[in-house]
Amino acid sequence: MGRRTALSIGLRAFGLGLVAALVLPMMIMFSVLGISHLAGGCGAGSSGGCEMGAASLGLIAILPCFVIGVGVSLYLDLWRDRG
Repeated sequence: MGRRTALSIGLRAFGLGLVAALVLPMMIMFSVLGISHLAGGCGAGSSGGCEMGAASLGLIAILPCFVIGVGVSLYLDLWRDRG
C-alpha cells in the first residue's frame, strides 16, 4: 500500500464529513425525540414543541458533526501513514 496523496486524503475526509453530517444529526434528533416521549412530556395533545426542539437540535448539529467527521478521517489517515 503506497502513500496517499493530499487530494485522496482530502476527498476521503470530505466524504466522511458528509456522512457524519447526515447520520449523527439524525441520531441526535431521534434520540432527543425518543427520550422526550419516554419521559412523558410529549405526545398526543402537545403543541409540537418537543418535535420542534428535536428538529432544531438536528439542524444545529449538522456543521459540528461535519467538522468531527473530517477531523476523525484526517486523524486516522495521518496516524495510519505514520506507522
